[in-house]
Amino acid sequence: GGTRIGSHDLFITEACEYVGSFLSLHPTIAVVNNIDNDHLDYYKTIENIEAAFRQFIGLLPEDGWLVACADDNRVRKLYDRFQGNKISYGMASADYVPDDITYDSDGCPSYDLTYRGKNLGRVTLRVQGTHQIIDSMAAAAVALRLGASFPDIAVSLSKFRNTRRRFEYYGERGGVRVYHDYAHHPAEIEATLDGARRMAHRKLWCVFQCNSYSRAKTLFLGYVPCFNYADEVLVPDIYPGREVDDGTVHAKDMVKAIHDSGGHAIYLGTFESIRAYLNAHASPGDVVITLGSGDVYKQTKKLL
Repeated sequence: GGTRIGSHDLFITEACEYVGSFLSLHPTIAVVNNIDNDHLDYYKTIENIEAAFRQFIGLLPEDGWLVACADDNRVRKLYDRFQGNKISYGMASADYVPDDITYDSDGCPSYDLTYRGKNLGRVTLRVQGTHQIIDSMAAAAVALRLGASFPDIAVSLSKFRNTRRRFEYYGERGGVRVYHDYAHHPAEIEATLDGARRMAHRKLWCVFQCNSYSRAKTLFLGYVPCFNYADEVLVPDIYPGREVDDGTVHAKDMVKAIHDSGGHAIYLGTFESIRAYLNAHASPGDVVITLGSGDVYKQTKKLL
C-alpha cells in the first residue's frame, strides 16, 4: 500500500486539495510545490484553488514553517504574503538553489545544493527529471529544518529509487524499454516527458490515457504543449472513471489539440491497437512511457 510505519515521532503525508480534504489537516511544516488548474470539477476556478491554499497555510501554528517553491508564480505570491516562518527553494531566486547540474545516461540529475549562496555539498539522484531536483530540495529543506545533517540527507536521497507508478520500469520488448508514470495533469506530463527525453534513447513514444471526460474538457482541449517533448503521442479512448460519457468530448479532440499545440499525436482507441502500432513502428533503442491515473498501469502490460 501507500503507508510505511516508522519509529520516529514525525508524521509525513501527501496532502490532496481535492474537495478541500487538506483543510482537515493541522501541519507543523507545510511544503507547497505548485498551485495549478486541477480538480476544476470541484473548484471551478483557479482563484478558488488559490483561496484553498491560503486557508491551508493558515492552519500552520505560530512556530510552524512554510516551505515553498519559488519557481511557481502562484506559490511565490502566497509565500510573499505569508507572515510566519518560511523558507523557499527553486531553480533560481530562492533560499535553496541547485548549482552545477548534470545528468547521467538514464536521465538522473546530480547537483550542488546551495543555501543562500553557500555550497552545502553534492546531491546525486537515481530518479529521472529536472522536477526531481526541485522535489529533493524541498525534502532537504525540511530535513535540515528538523536537524538532519547534510551528509545524511545526501546519502538518503541517493538511495531513493522512486515509488510505484512514478517512472516505473515495466520491462523491455524487442529492444524497446517500457515505463509508466501516474502523470495526468499537463504540468506533471511535461515534467515526466522532460525526464524521459534526457534518457539515452532513439525515439520517445508517449501513450496518454486521459482519466475522465471532465479532465479532458478542462485541461486537454486548449493549448497543450506539455506533450511536445515526445516524438509521438498515442492516444487511446478516455478512461471514464466515475463519469458517464455524454458524447461532448472524445479522445480525437485531444489529438487535435496536441497537433494544434505543435505535437505529433494519433488516436488508436485500444491498447491492442497501440501494441500493434508499436510493433510496426518502434525500433530497438526506443523508449515508451505510458501516462495516466486510470487503469493505464494495467493496460501497459499489454505492450510487453
